[in-house]
Amino acid sequence: MNIFKIAVNKFFIFPVIYYCFLSVINSAFANDLNLTLNSIQPSHHYACPVDKVISDKVEWFLTNSPDLSNQARSKLLWQKSTVIFCKYGVSDDYLRYLKKITLLPSSEVNKNILSIAIYDLTNFYHRYSPTKACDFLHENRLLVTSASPGFLKYLDMAELQSCAEMTAVEKIKAFVRLREVNKGDNPFIANIYMSIAQIYSSLGQFTLAANEFKKQLSYIKDDFEIHWSYYSIATELLDAGEIEEGKHYFRKFESAADLFIDTEDYNVLLLILKIKIAYMEKKFALMLVLIDEFEPYQSRIGKSQSNNKMLLYKAIACVENNRTQCINSFISKKAELIKQTKASNLRYLYEFLTKYYIAQNQVEASQKYFESYININQQALIDQQNSVSVLDIAELQQDIVTLELSLVSAKVEQSKITLVLSGLLIFVLLAIGLFIWREKNKQKILLETDELTRIYNRRAIFEQIANLKNTKNNDIHAIILFDLDNFKAINDKYSHVIGDKALRHIVKLTKDNIRQQDLFGRISGEEFVVCLKDLEKVSAQIIVERILSSFENNPMSLNDAKEIRVTASFSITYIEKSITDFESIYHSLDSALSKTKDLGRNRVVEV
Repeated sequence: MNIFKIAVNKFFIFPVIYYCFLSVINSAFANDLNLTLNSIQPSHHYACPVDKVISDKVEWFLTNSPDLSNQARSKLLWQKSTVIFCKYGVSDDYLRYLKKITLLPSSEVNKNILSIAIYDLTNFYHRYSPTKACDFLHENRLLVTSASPGFLKYLDMAELQSCAEMTAVEKIKAFVRLREVNKGDNPFIANIYMSIAQIYSSLGQFTLAANEFKKQLSYIKDDFEIHWSYYSIATELLDAGEIEEGKHYFRKFESAADLFIDTEDYNVLLLILKIKIAYMEKKFALMLVLIDEFEPYQSRIGKSQSNNKMLLYKAIACVENNRTQCINSFISKKAELIKQTKASNLRYLYEFLTKYYIAQNQVEASQKYFESYININQQALIDQQNSVSVLDIAELQQDIVTLELSLVSAKVEQSKITLVLSGLLIFVLLAIGLFIWREKNKQKILLETDELTRIYNRRAIFEQIANLKNTKNNDIHAIILFDLDNFKAINDKYSHVIGDKALRHIVKLTKDNIRQQDLFGRISGEEFVVCLKDLEKVSAQIIVERILSSFENNPMSLNDAKEIRVTASFSITYIEKSITDFESIYHSLDSALSKTKDLGRNRVVEV
């Protein structure tokens, strides 16, 4: 009987102990989670660096807590994005975590955090397409009407930056009004001063831009951000030709090495300023050395800023150091550079080309680029009455007149003949080398390359995708199939020549938005396939949206000044392992593409 009682007691005691233990564990987990969530205070002002204890806890909860509420998950995702931002700035991972917040059910998330994600993503999209940024903002703004006013006003600022159809002067006035009604909010006012400075800079009003950045300093407390402002002030002053004051702020920024977690970022910015100073001081030999040192970093800033200013500096240094091959390389790319360069730097490019062709005694070409230089300056001259630009134009006009007079009476100097002969010799040698290279690689090109677009043909792209290896680090491969909308109508209306031009236009836009390691090929006619290798699913979604948006927002120009807007329909699928049969994947993508066309074209559907 006693044995029976003991057994019964044990039978009841162990479950009770287990239940109590489990309750204690769950209670401790809940308390730890609440403490972590309470320590996360959403703000547009990122406090860097993030406390490592909090960072580690956030990582643990996101990895090991699948049953988190979306309210809690949104706070943890934002804190994770802050950690990434503090380490790497606006990186793909940072954007991916913000995108994850916007994909959560909007009714269940922290509205203030959702508004931050919407604002930061809008700013990112604005770099590539103001239209895309504006559409994204309008699609999502209604989801956060219950957010705090202190967060909603940032969306007002984004509306002004990306969507307002105003002149530059009207925008500046609107920012000033916004600043006046938000006195006391120093981080917000600092952002407004930065926005005004960027507008002045885009107009070529560099001294005014520098003054706005100086005003911003009074509203910033963080040492890292203060030194970022020093960099901006130095840049604007040097562009304005105010070299001594520019060097003063350069030295202030130079002392910030310890504040940068990523020393490569610091080195890039430092090199940019050193190159500008060498240019202003006409130290062209030093300038060329610095530019060669900068070369590995060119891709890091060139595409996102679309300025090509460093390429122009290199061309100037090459001219001053008589590097003929370097100059020829730049001149051969001038048409592409003109298309890529934003207006605020385009005038410098036209000025360089004008002076270059003056030196080459090519009157017609110098006159052509001089007229372009005048046209690009007209709006700034009207808005700002920039006397410096007027003087620059007068000096260039005088150079052209002098050149035309000298060509009538002067003989070509012996040194110029020597230079021409040297150039011809280099051209002949290059032509011979190119001919040999083409002959050696002709068979390979014929087998793998689409003749019209110079990308992989159907056989080659299918073979490349079929040879894909397993993904790494839980990433995926994303395969995108897209087909141009109403392409037959373009051929019928404008001719097949224009149709071919449209295909090349689309190929260039696609290349601008994918990475070097990705695969891209033409399957047939107007159908293309892209393979994005080894990346997160959210990153693939961002890239395909970026491609679609670039098609929509970059119409193709015709010779008669008309434009054609070429759009496409997309299907996308995701794979994790190597592919043995790409044909079946292709057919499923093709089937989905047909459904996309039925839904109205110019959109993406997932398989």
